[in-house]
Amino acid sequence: MMLIEPHRFTPYEAGRTTSVTLPGQHRSTHVDVLRISPGLVLAHSHFSSAQRHSGDIRRPEDQVILTFNFSGRMLLVDPRGHAHEISGGQAWLIRSGGMQLKRIVEKGEGCSNLVIALNASRLSPALANMLGHNLPGPMRVRRLNLPVPGRAMLTALLDQRTDPAAILRKEGQCLALLGHALEEVAAHPQQGSETRNPCLLVERISALLCERLAEPITMTEIEHEFGLSSVTLNQLFRTRTRETVFEHLRRLRIEAAERLIRQTDRSFTEIAADCGFSDASHLSNVFRKRFGTTASAWRRAGKQNQ
Repeated sequence: MMLIEPHRFTPYEAGRTTSVTLPGQHRSTHVDVLRISPGLVLAHSHFSSAQRHSGDIRRPEDQVILTFNFSGRMLLVDPRGHAHEISGGQAWLIRSGGMQLKRIVEKGEGCSNLVIALNASRLSPALANMLGHNLPGPMRVRRLNLPVPGRAMLTALLDQRTDPAAILRKEGQCLALLGHALEEVAAHPQQGSETRNPCLLVERISALLCERLAEPITMTEIEHEFGLSSVTLNQLFRTRTRETVFEHLRRLRIEAAERLIRQTDRSFTEIAADCGFSDASHLSNVFRKRFGTTASAWRRAGKQNQ
């Protein structure tokens, strides 16, 4: 497995740029790297869709990474085996603490990201303390709600200019993006912290689903609520419940309906509405598939056994 250490091919001098082609990779796979200042680096990565990319990446212990996805999909797998999907125009803040992350880009997908790497030693003591408190080491990966930089900013950051005025301008742009990221972390210090406790995360999502049994709910809403991708959420659920999130939701709905059918005299239309089924006919069809009998027969049997 190839180990990539980006700091080893980052230009040493501020204002210098380089384009790095990784060994054994397709020719269209490369990383454009700009050293903005001694502790601040900007990189634009391009992974070809022509082949699968898999390797380990390790950054210096004190680096904080802000990543914006432009296109495609990349998986980052941390040492605990948790997969974080970088895709869909998302922003992520990563503090690896010098630990290795596995990077995977599947064939046919490709990926392009903007990466800003800042040495935490450049931060003021107050910011460094806040970062350490809200992103405790040694490994922390957090999805943000920041928008991807617009076309104008992206063009300005990647315009290849390396004169002192341009470098000063790019430093300000990168620090502004990092500032927005740190503001979000400071404003919502606990968001995403349950990923350190997958069981708690599954419990929280299950509780949300129970609250929303009667209402439509989308995977996008759940992603936004918990700050994790559908891939990661379904992976956590399969590991702990052997179900996807929506398989779990369907089970919760039919189990709630079964209790109401068995324990009450409410109409099937009312029960269907309360448990998230479109109508009594939908409930009846699902009930028959699950229990092998009609809801009416189940209710009669329940009363006979009382």
